Amino acid sequence: MNKGIVIYTAAIVIGFLMFSEPVNAQQKQEIILAGYKHKPPVATTGSGMLTVTFKNDTLTIDGSFKDLTSQYSGAYLMVSLRGQSGNQLYNLRAELNEQKTGGTFKPTDNKFALSNAEIQLLKKGELYINISSFDNQNGELRGNISAIN
Repeated sequence: MNKGIVIYTAAIVIGFLMFSEPVNAQQKQEIILAGYKHKPPVATTGSGMLTVTFKNDTLTIDGSFKDLTSQYSGAYLMVSLRGQSGNQLYNLRAELNEQKTGGTFKPTDNKFALSNAEIQLLKKGELYINISSFDNQNGELRGNISAIN
């Protein structure tokens, strides 16, 4: 085998290993927000889609929602087993539309450094997003975050 090819190949491999992030350094999930994910289900015209990104100890939330049945009253990162109501961990900041029945979550406003205990909850799939409206104070839209390794 040509010595030059071996050296060239080794240099490429070493460069790749030095300048690439580990595969599990950042994880992303698309989260669907819907009323049917609540127990009992909430009848709503609302919907939404979020991207949840976890890198190191930081969880970032980015996305939007629309068509709530009444005006927005809050959004939260919650902890609970799937399908059960839970406890609030963090408030999310939304930029609302004119009717206040929809809005966006900017990642710069919704970035959370998680504690070790919160990271364990994330890894077990016990975190979710809850969006409340004035007619549905316990939540109108819910999006479950699947377990992250």
